Amino acid sequence: MLDYPLARVRRAVEGMESVIPNRLEDIYELEARILEQVERAGYDENARFAIRLALDEALINAYKHGNGEDPRRNIRVRFVVRDEEVEFEVEDEGPGFEVHTLDDPRMGDGLHRTSGRGIFLIRQFMSSILFNERGNRITFTYERRPDLGVNEHGLSHWKFDAAEVIELDPVRIDRCPNIILESVVSLLDNGARQIVLDLRFIDQIDSKTLELLRAAHEEVARREARLLLIRPQPEVERAIQEAEAEGDLRLFANLKLALDHIARAD
Repeated sequence: MLDYPLARVRRAVEGMESVIPNRLEDIYELEARILEQVERAGYDENARFAIRLALDEALINAYKHGNGEDPRRNIRVRFVVRDEEVEFEVEDEGPGFEVHTLDDPRMGDGLHRTSGRGIFLIRQFMSSILFNERGNRITFTYERRPDLGVNEHGLSHWKFDAAEVIELDPVRIDRCPNIILESVVSLLDNGARQIVLDLRFIDQIDSKTLELLRAAHEEVARREARLLLIRPQPEVERAIQEAEAEGDLRLFANLKLALDHIARAD
């Protein structure tokens, strides 16, 4: 049982903590209030879409899979809105689950299951996602992307702390794989020392793309800079590991871990 009385709400300058009954009407009411605060904080339409999708998936998972649609159970929700990020924590009163047992919904047995897709979507749209040991509490964060722009090849590009981040677009890369190396070289020519490639939308990787990633890494190393890869999908991560490229291509689950690595290395 959670150590909070029913429907008690504690407001703070940056957010709120609430325990609500396991009922859809209470979930939707709380979700609307949270999204209003996110909008007031100045997050744009794309950010609000990503946040709404992830929050809805987490709350419905708690309601349906965690609490088994039992209205006698509760859901605890904590959220904090900051200028640079929005952080959520959703906890149900269910037995939890073993996170590592979730199949990738895009392959194998996962293709035939209806469960697991919500977690997959949260992973795709959020900057970080964590579970407690029991598996009944999820914490996830959306990081605002400042100075979002598009480079000369049409790839999303933004600066975050000391790093230049490029989001790889599978459609554009399929048409012209060389834009991976060209984008990295362009950043180096403009003085970038820390470059991060976001792989979250790349669902498969062929030998040509892998060769270009290695070439980018070699060019970055030659100029005494650093190249990090974040958010690889399972199939991409496996392909890199099977090619024995993980020693050269540094993989991180999210941007925060990559930035922490940069900070420690410096």
